[in-house]
Amino acid sequence: MEATPLPFIIYNIPQTTGYTLTPALFEKLLANKKVIGVKNSSMPPMDIERFKRVGGKDVVVFNGPDEQYVAGRIMGADAGIGGTYAVMPELFLQANKFVLAGKFEEAGQLQSDINDIIIALCSLKGSMYAEITEVLRLRGVNVGSVRAPLEGIAAEDAGPIADIMKLIDQAIEKYCG
Repeated sequence: MEATPLPFIIYNIPQTTGYTLTPALFEKLLANKKVIGVKNSSMPPMDIERFKRVGGKDVVVFNGPDEQYVAGRIMGADAGIGGTYAVMPELFLQANKFVLAGKFEEAGQLQSDINDIIIALCSLKGSMYAEITEVLRLRGVNVGSVRAPLEGIAAEDAGPIADIMKLIDQAIEKYCG
């Protein structure tokens, strides 16, 4: 933690690291004043509540899994950082508005539609991130493609990507109209 003079966020992503940040360890890490929060990408929303409880109001807790954005916000996440936000920012902003307004049923319905889009993004041949960069490119934002070892989009994914864009547009019209 001495490698930088800057404040930083702990990243808890046990699916890829094989290690789960516990509330007890997080509490110990918070003794270092440079630690200002955690991005929690573990799947149980309860972890967000536990980290917020340990850190208190002055510690930032970000929800990681896009599939549980609404649950994470309800459980105490201050905000979210997600991989699919770039292709549907309007939907995540609207979900946040619903949560802040206490419209939990609407937020849950929107999360369900977001999850349908995420499942569609993950169902193609290339990596989800390749599909995201292609949607962005088709919308006029060329960020390039993914780097190895991630697979780029496959030729047969062109039709399904257009269908995913329609799903996104329909959800935006439905919730943000």
